[in-house]
Amino acid sequence: MHKPVKAERKRQAQRYRSRPHYEQPVNFSVGDYVLRSRVDEKLHANKLRVMWVGPYRVVGTADYYFAVEHLVNESTMDVHPSRLKYYADGSLKVTEELLDHIASQGTLLAVDAIVEHRVNPDMQAYEVKVKWLGLETIEASWEPLKTMSEDVPQLL
Repeated sequence: MHKPVKAERKRQAQRYRSRPHYEQPVNFSVGDYVLRSRVDEKLHANKLRVMWVGPYRVVGTADYYFAVEHLVNESTMDVHPSRLKYYADGSLKVTEELLDHIASQGTLLAVDAIVEHRVNPDMQAYEVKVKWLGLETIEASWEPLKTMSEDVPQLL
């Protein structure tokens, strides 16, 4: 009795694996531009909700992930293909105007925290490293202390 059931289950599994949906081919190649999905940690109620950030340039491939490079700060990270979606092909012309648009994207940023401080000898001024609300830690930036004291005096 168990042999026929086991044989039928094996046939079902083989049929399932032979269907096209079982393994979807990855269609990214080095030089393509992609968006990366990121879970917004601030939305605890829905941890499956993602935000698409980027664009990034695919700079390398491996068996189970792609290496992508951020266009503005040139940092690289390894990302699973399920977390990427196609943005543009390698023929996209990355201009200074496009980089400016990506860097600002027309958003207003709120300060999450002041992370560090330093003296900038070139500018002969103090600077603070600002962690921006809703952005990743790697996107923290050095801002002039004078500007920050005018914009957000309650934090200084």
